[in-house]
Amino acid sequence: MAIFYYSSTFDESVAITRDLCEHGFRIIPSRTYDQPRAPEYDHVTDDLVELLREGPGFYMAGAFTRFPVQLYRLESGPAKGKYLVDSFAEGPLMDGSLARLNVVDGEPTLLLGSLSYEKGYKNPETGAWENPSRELKDAYKHALYVMKKRLVTHESAKFHIGPEALRLAQEGKARLREYFPVAKR
Repeated sequence: MAIFYYSSTFDESVAITRDLCEHGFRIIPSRTYDQPRAPEYDHVTDDLVELLREGPGFYMAGAFTRFPVQLYRLESGPAKGKYLVDSFAEGPLMDGSLARLNVVDGEPTLLLGSLSYEKGYKNPETGAWENPSRELKDAYKHALYVMKKRLVTHESAKFHIGPEALRLAQEGKARLREYFPVAKR
């Protein structure tokens, strides 16, 4: 699995998402759906911004995506009967989360965002597991290039960071969260 972490404000993340769409990437919000299809946004709309504000997770498709987005039906739990994107099925899709500023334990905190792709994907036609394609790897590198144009590096941050986020951290108006908490089982 390849993964890139970054820090920024929500508005900086939206600007990055806009740039990615301008470079041919499509955004699929990570959420449950009533039907076995998910909307794909080829540009940033007010609707997409609100969906990402509610939940920062998303999938990213593009020219590297060989198959339609695959969804599966939930068979139990509070969302029983709804559908989720299958991130392990080809596409393939990249998996992401928007960086943002949120209050954590009463303190403004810059939460990390990420972009990644999986070690393998299941082909929906053959059922065989396949390695990430050269097209996916090249698209991932291109996406990182696009993202880094809006980000800076600084010794006070371990990750690439948006200029506004860096200013807030340096002025003590927000702390940097430099890790993802591990879920306890």
